[in-house]
Amino acid sequence: MSDPATPPADPPAADGAAGRPSDTACLVDLDGYAGPIDLLLDLVRRQRVDLGRISILALVDQFAAALDRARGLVPLEHQGEWLLVATWLVLLKSQLLLPASSAAAEEAANAVQAELLALEARAAMRAATAWLEARPQLGQDWFVRGRRREPGPRRSGFVALLEAGLIVFRGASGRPEEAVYRPPPLPRLWLATDAIARIRARLAASPEGGPLALFLPNLAAAAPDRPLRARAAVASTLMAALELARTGEAGLEQLEDFAPVTLRATAAAAHPPLAGP
Repeated sequence: MSDPATPPADPPAADGAAGRPSDTACLVDLDGYAGPIDLLLDLVRRQRVDLGRISILALVDQFAAALDRARGLVPLEHQGEWLLVATWLVLLKSQLLLPASSAAAEEAANAVQAELLALEARAAMRAATAWLEARPQLGQDWFVRGRRREPGPRRSGFVALLEAGLIVFRGASGRPEEAVYRPPPLPRLWLATDAIARIRARLAASPEGGPLALFLPNLAAAAPDRPLRARAAVASTLMAALELARTGEAGLEQLEDFAPVTLRATAAAAHPPLAGP
């Protein structure tokens, strides 16, 4: 089969490379061919498929059915690519239906060529538009240096916000109120120095010592922040016991993992104790 008006360039592919139909491909099943419509156009241009055996009515009917099925499922730009490819096929098929005279064939070929050039120009414009939309945009993806002048309404809104804040700061009396930050008082916790003094006093009275819990301070059940005070007392007592064991004034013993820690006096305890930190 001859191709009297071969386009100067390949048509824009609507669904990727030829032979690889995607989820947005327009599939047709015609006499001697079944597959994507853009691959059919490529095969016709390469004279691999006889366009004369393909019914133009069947092509149009299947193309319209594919558009109906794609409604709401396939993006509109892909449907536009389908229409572009179908237009190429219809134009090439129409060349086979023209009179056999050379003058009529030349006139038809010129008309088809002009239409194909217009289609290519529109495809190039769509590609350029997509490229521009993918570029970083000023004010959204990147910003210029320096401070841009804000319009009048936003500036007046900022001044109104400052005036409202001044009214709040002045208070109901109309005079500025002193805003002094006063942190809440810290609870009186059991310190390591308190624990060292208590352990020394207990070991002086009872050198045999006992479990570490024996050296904890007494906390009233109704004391405020009792869980916090209890945790601080345990931590401070353990630190004090480790410090006294380091200086040799007390001995620590734990028979197994997670067993109670026992504390007893040593011979060094008879010497004058070191001053607490």
